[in-house]
Amino acid sequence: MLHRYLAAAGLKDIPKDLGRLRYAPLDKQTSASRKAWVDNMTALWCSGSDDNQRKANASSFSLDVKAQRTLRYYFADHQRLPPGQIEKSTRHIQASAPSSSLLTESEKRDLDELGYLNLGILLDDRSLDSLRERLDTRVESEGSNAGHEVSQTQGIARLSGTVVKTLNSDGLLDVFFSHPRLLACVQHLLGQQFKLSSSNFHAPLPGYGAQAMHADWGWGVTQPEVVNAIWMLDDFTPDNGPTRVVPKSHRWGKHPVGSAFNEVPSALFQPIENEIHLTGKAGTCVVYNAHLWHSGTQNRTDSLRRALHSFFTKAKRPPQTDVMPLIDKQVWSRFSATQRALLDLPPP
Repeated sequence: MLHRYLAAAGLKDIPKDLGRLRYAPLDKQTSASRKAWVDNMTALWCSGSDDNQRKANASSFSLDVKAQRTLRYYFADHQRLPPGQIEKSTRHIQASAPSSSLLTESEKRDLDELGYLNLGILLDDRSLDSLRERLDTRVESEGSNAGHEVSQTQGIARLSGTVVKTLNSDGLLDVFFSHPRLLACVQHLLGQQFKLSSSNFHAPLPGYGAQAMHADWGWGVTQPEVVNAIWMLDDFTPDNGPTRVVPKSHRWGKHPVGSAFNEVPSALFQPIENEIHLTGKAGTCVVYNAHLWHSGTQNRTDSLRRALHSFFTKAKRPPQTDVMPLIDKQVWSRFSATQRALLDLPPP
């Protein structure tokens, strides 16, 4: 099995020492520069409750060319479809779903206060077997090109845009962006106006997977802009590289890169006080406010740890993956109007 993943992970073989951390820390000067940039962007973003206020406040901040370009990009409207179409789609999915799909008040509190919610097992064994074989085959076929649309990291095999590519021609992967329980979480955090930003497969190989503590937005915020979900395609155990999170960190209005934890370049790879590891059986889905501080950990076993991430953002924000250059025509034609709205896709 592992040999099918080597090219996608940029490896020739599996290391013998599976416990040694493998990462390339930034030098102190670069780390300090990034920290200052993130602190400045965090202060500006948190200075207003909406984009109009942030635009008005921008003149009070010293912004480099990168910051100015980034803000113009994020302030632009990236929504293709009329706002009403997304709301209609979410209402349609929730109306047709059983009442058990709705969130309880306790579940809503966990999302709001802790920043994450374990939805339990949502994929059965038959689906898992089909998904693993489908994704294994795609990883092997894409080889060293796998994941290039978003990012590539040595030791981690990735696929980008999974739900719009040919591997989803029969709808096997539709659950990753349209499960009613998942959408109820996203709507609770982002409101009615949201869309799928990307769908990425992520599999750290033995001896790899350790990531710097991060958030899935470039700076600190006070209101959520993004939501992520981890679908465990293998058991997540303490040893095979489970995701670690810092509960309640999404409420701090800070980003780990711009924090006191980042005094030295390697700090974000070290354990942080009160962090926990998300473990569970294959088929489990965990949804989290993507401003929650989190990261992958080292896979110290001799097996893969496969997962698929469903990443959502507010409808007007730029997606992580532009689906238009990637989408397979057969998949596009198969999607219902409701599914297209969740992807912010026009009719084919």
